[in-house]
Amino acid sequence: MHTHVKTALGIFLFFFFGFLALSELVGNYIGYIKTLDDPIPLLNYFKPELLAFVFVPLLVATGWRVWSGESHWSSVWFHSGVPLGILASSISLVGSLQHMDKSELIAISIGESLLAVFYGGVVSFIGYLNLDTTYILKKRNTSNLAKFFVQLLNVFLIGAGMDYYASIGAFVDPTTIYIFAAFTAAFLLINRDENKSVYYLVCETMVIASLASVIIGLIGYATYQGHLPLIGPSMAVGILGPLYGSYVIFQCATVLPEADLQEINFVQISWHLLEICGFFILMCFAPKSLLEMFGG
Repeated sequence: MHTHVKTALGIFLFFFFGFLALSELVGNYIGYIKTLDDPIPLLNYFKPELLAFVFVPLLVATGWRVWSGESHWSSVWFHSGVPLGILASSISLVGSLQHMDKSELIAISIGESLLAVFYGGVVSFIGYLNLDTTYILKKRNTSNLAKFFVQLLNVFLIGAGMDYYASIGAFVDPTTIYIFAAFTAAFLLINRDENKSVYYLVCETMVIASLASVIIGLIGYATYQGHLPLIGPSMAVGILGPLYGSYVIFQCATVLPEADLQEINFVQISWHLLEICGFFILMCFAPKSLLEMFGG
């Protein structure tokens, strides 16, 4: 069977059986929700706004890199999927916390915001399976101005997503910016590992700064339990840290030459981003355990 046919068939079957699995789950939810006197909103695994938030910047980046001959499409998906998923999830999470005033609705909205991480993971997974090391790059003569335009376009798209969920000002936090500035200075000016390129150090800086933001946010969150006005700033640091880090990593995956991307261990970078995001979610938004639900 031809390679492209096998690839298309594999992707189709992956989404087909995945759709059946999620549809079966939704069917189970519907059956129970109909029995309730006060029905709760149904969890929808296919959120158009989150899908658009992940895939529109992804398609812009993919179109640019394939057209310019910088890389194969699978490389773009592999490098960009997880950072885009965490970026979209963090923005959705900020919107959820700003606009929900009922705890049940907040829980559902937070659960749906995590779908973006799932979408991003699927994108990276598909890219990883289709990585083509034998692909011969045919680079076009492109200027830095063209790269700047692509970056600007993605900034506009991400900014539009921010404005959809909350005002753009809600995503600007001086404390988080200072944390990133501190770790950027430490990594790029103090680091003595000459085996790593500056691009690798930038990606590592984003991971460490994201982790530091989450830890600092959790310290404030744990210290001021029960005082919502004091918890708010700590939550902002914990959410915006991974958002900033993922954004920078996504832009690196969009504009850096393929040779530089190959030097960066993106499996490690993506995995650490997921760990950091999961750690914060579990510490601040952990659902009730089975023992708690059954009164244990």
